[in-house]
Amino acid sequence: MANDTFGEIGGAVSKRELKIFWLVDISGSMQGDKIATVNRAIKAVIPELKDASEENPEIQMYVQAMKFGSGAYWHNTSAIKIEEYKWSDLTVGGVTDMGGALRLMAQELTPEKMGQRAIPPVLILMSDGEATDDYDGGLKELLGQKWAQKSVRIAIAIGHDANTEELIKFCSHPKENPPLVAERASELIKFIRWASVEVSKSVSTSVISPSSGAPVNIPAPPQPQVTIGGSAQDDDDDVW
Repeated sequence: MANDTFGEIGGAVSKRELKIFWLVDISGSMQGDKIATVNRAIKAVIPELKDASEENPEIQMYVQAMKFGSGAYWHNTSAIKIEEYKWSDLTVGGVTDMGGALRLMAQELTPEKMGQRAIPPVLILMSDGEATDDYDGGLKELLGQKWAQKSVRIAIAIGHDANTEELIKFCSHPKENPPLVAERASELIKFIRWASVEVSKSVSTSVISPSSGAPVNIPAPPQPQVTIGGSAQDDDDDVW
């Protein structure tokens, strides 16, 4: 288990806290390969996040997952240190209450819950469809929180049926980093890894002050696979 302080000349110093949130669509259309790939990808990135946390002794990483279908709920009810985190597979069912998910996320980004040692959190939204509730109202409530405004918000569209017009509104840098469209399992794995590991490492090395207005430099995302003759090069995944 990681310590909450690290030694320096003159005594121990409290670590800054980086929180990573996964917001996962579990509606009925995510059944099968889509939700299985999300589960597999998140399990795979946990060891990498642990390594990244160990490499930066000034930062303590926390993770928290949300699921939204018919309603939105925390998959783990509080942020957990990455060293202690274990992923439990998600199952699917219901509609797509994405607006409710954003409202629930807003409640977690209050100054009281974020604390005084926080740096901008990373929010990763994944969906294969479009909201069946008040998405714009939920987004407005989320962006009303100052920590949401400071956050790095990444959207991953799972399959070509996902509503990218909704997802782009969620993104913190919509022009530079619009929603990533994963059309097959291998792309979704790459995108979840990039958003979870590479973006979080970039944020953690910045160690931005909560009062700073400096932007976070987001690394370039992986490129979608090249398709030749109707099939993906070096991959035979089914296209969603």
